[in-house]
Amino acid sequence: MKYLCSLGSNIDPEMNIHHAKQQLQALNSNCLFSQNIATKPVDIDTQNGFLNALFIIDTPLNSHELKQRFNQIEEALGRDRSDPERSRKDRTIDIDILGPLDEGPEVPHYLQSLTTELGLAS
Repeated sequence: MKYLCSLGSNIDPEMNIHHAKQQLQALNSNCLFSQNIATKPVDIDTQNGFLNALFIIDTPLNSHELKQRFNQIEEALGRDRSDPERSRKDRTIDIDILGPLDEGPEVPHYLQSLTTELGLAS
């Protein structure tokens, strides 16, 4: 199944996005990544801007298994997934499944500009 996913970082973002992409490629070499774009923080009180990207991954994993793999990558890159406040804090990496590609998943407004380069006309 193909999933549309996002990744973002606001702690050493260029390095962490690069390392996350390497680990995602190791998980499945058929990842198609958008360019990285700088974005403002959403629902988080920080002065650190984000670097974000979209990607499509083709995998035999179901969404639960895929999210577990994404969580492992986040933890390997220093994200504390046990912190209940983690969604409101700066992060080394955040990898989210937006949804199965064939279901037309909703893309956050701040990432809409990246859909065209992945062949997903918005």
